[in-house]
Amino acid sequence: MLKTENQPFAHAMAFFHQDGLPAAWKQAMKFAGKDGRLATMPDIIATRLESKPGDPAWEMYYTTLTAEYLGLSKAGRKILIVAHGIGPMSTMDGAIKAYRYEFKDPERRHNGGRISQEEFWELESGKFGEVNIIDFDKYCKRYQYPFISHLRLSEAIDDEVVKARFGPQALHYLQAHAEHARAWHLAQAGVEPENRYGLPRNEQFLNRRQEQHLRDGHRHSNPYLVQAGPSGYPYMKLEEHLAVGYLLSISQLQHMHHDGNESLTHDVSTHDWSDGTRLVGIQADGSVKSGIHSGPDAQNLLRKHWRELLVPMKTPAEIGFRALLQIGKQWFTQYPKSGARMDTWEPEYIVPSAKKIGKPVLFRTTGYGSPFFKFDVNEVQAIAPPQANAYFFIGDPTPQGDNHVCMVQFYLIEVDTSKRMTRVDQLARDYEKMMKFVRKDSE
Repeated sequence: MLKTENQPFAHAMAFFHQDGLPAAWKQAMKFAGKDGRLATMPDIIATRLESKPGDPAWEMYYTTLTAEYLGLSKAGRKILIVAHGIGPMSTMDGAIKAYRYEFKDPERRHNGGRISQEEFWELESGKFGEVNIIDFDKYCKRYQYPFISHLRLSEAIDDEVVKARFGPQALHYLQAHAEHARAWHLAQAGVEPENRYGLPRNEQFLNRRQEQHLRDGHRHSNPYLVQAGPSGYPYMKLEEHLAVGYLLSISQLQHMHHDGNESLTHDVSTHDWSDGTRLVGIQADGSVKSGIHSGPDAQNLLRKHWRELLVPMKTPAEIGFRALLQIGKQWFTQYPKSGARMDTWEPEYIVPSAKKIGKPVLFRTTGYGSPFFKFDVNEVQAIAPPQANAYFFIGDPTPQGDNHVCMVQFYLIEVDTSKRMTRVDQLARDYEKMMKFVRKDSE
């Protein structure tokens, strides 16, 4: 990342928050400042053009301040409007107001946001600024499966929706993505997966795979690049006096398997209220061309700076039977869970000493039928030696029927209850503390 005398890290920074859009929005704007802004789709495209795969710009998904609206035009035709950083959903209050249609639905049948018909016509007329307008029905007739197909380079550069979403540098970006994809295909062609069972059909598949990668890796090839959603658009019924509104998101590069192909593609689609949100704040005196800092990750920051996040406790706690975890060489108890669920994997108290009790034994979950490793602590304690007061799973759990099995080592531990670790979600809500650690790590 670019470093200057006044700014120890990039002028653009990403903010993900587990509490969703408003929380991420507030933190991104706090970084951007009063005269800063949030990144639009063209900002992400510009950053990718200044970098290469492996950089955070390519390897993270982002929700942007580019919004897309579907409604009826003044002339009564169904149109799609793409607006970069302007319009009803360009402010946090406006976005929340629109998405209230989704998150206030008690039956959870509503998708996306809604704006009024009058606001939609104001967008169409250019009241908010320049927008892109696409004839929706005409666009859908171009594809057998509109808004669901993976598009090759030649299709993407001729696609009105893709170009409107990406903005002024769309064609340059698609060509750059194609070059990265071709290099990736050539590298994949050199990978020879093992034909474990020596079956002729497996050998045929491996040959076809290599041929496809060599074909798509050619310097004049036409590789798959983009999937432009959402798949539900063509079937969405417009309600009287309302138009559909979404913020747009762009995914990281992904190794995709589709229609008998392997491709290096990414999705561009609409953001639902319940989707994970990562917004980029851009400072007024900065440029996204200097790069996007990946931003604070509360869980990683806690594990790196745990010594500074211990909080003194006035009253000693009753510990009981606990799960353990390690950060570096230091043992901790985990924050306890409630009921039959996965362990929290959050450090709580320091463990000054931990003595193994017996050898590892096999633990089996019972009766939950879950794809996740869920169990009640009492189930583990039931097979523990009498003197053990802690446990630690060795290796990864393995599915077995409707349950899971995993080796577990039991311990006799001493616990320092004089200080307790800050919770991850508490740190995630403390912007100042996280940014202190980010700055420290950037020095």
